[in-house]
Amino acid sequence: MPTQSQPEPTPTSERPRSRRRLRGVASAAMLIAAVGGAGCGSSSSSTKSTPPAITKAEFVTKANEICGSADPLLSAGAAKLATLHSEAQIATVVRSMYVPSIESQISRIRTLGSPPGDQATVASMLKLVLADLDRLKGNPMLVNTDAFADFAKVAHPYGLTACAPTS
Repeated sequence: MPTQSQPEPTPTSERPRSRRRLRGVASAAMLIAAVGGAGCGSSSSSTKSTPPAITKAEFVTKANEICGSADPLLSAGAAKLATLHSEAQIATVVRSMYVPSIESQISRIRTLGSPPGDQATVASMLKLVLADLDRLKGNPMLVNTDAFADFAKVAHPYGLTACAPTS
């Protein structure tokens, strides 16, 4: 886990790697949060707000599409972050671009529902993504790390590879 000390300015030669990592962190956070949220809610089928049953294959495909659709925004955020040097500027970009994008992805994935029999896995992913997102909100400088690696360890084997790409 990264230390809380102030990071040194990133050398120009490391910026492409940082951009990939930033995009990966944002994508991972989005998918993790979205996938985890899919397992939440009532199990009653009598309410109109309960999403229809979804197969694992459909869930994985749609969740990966949701995460992939955020790439242009996250790439723009990564490009902007690569030009910033102050922690205050980085925090502003993380909180104004990355966090809302991740929260939106979570919301969209929640509407998919949870594949039958996978509620525990989805709930575990949600717990991981929400914890990672909370850490990122509390310390925006974590955007330069693999802040969503724990989520990726669960999400990737499940099939959610567009979310939380590793660097």
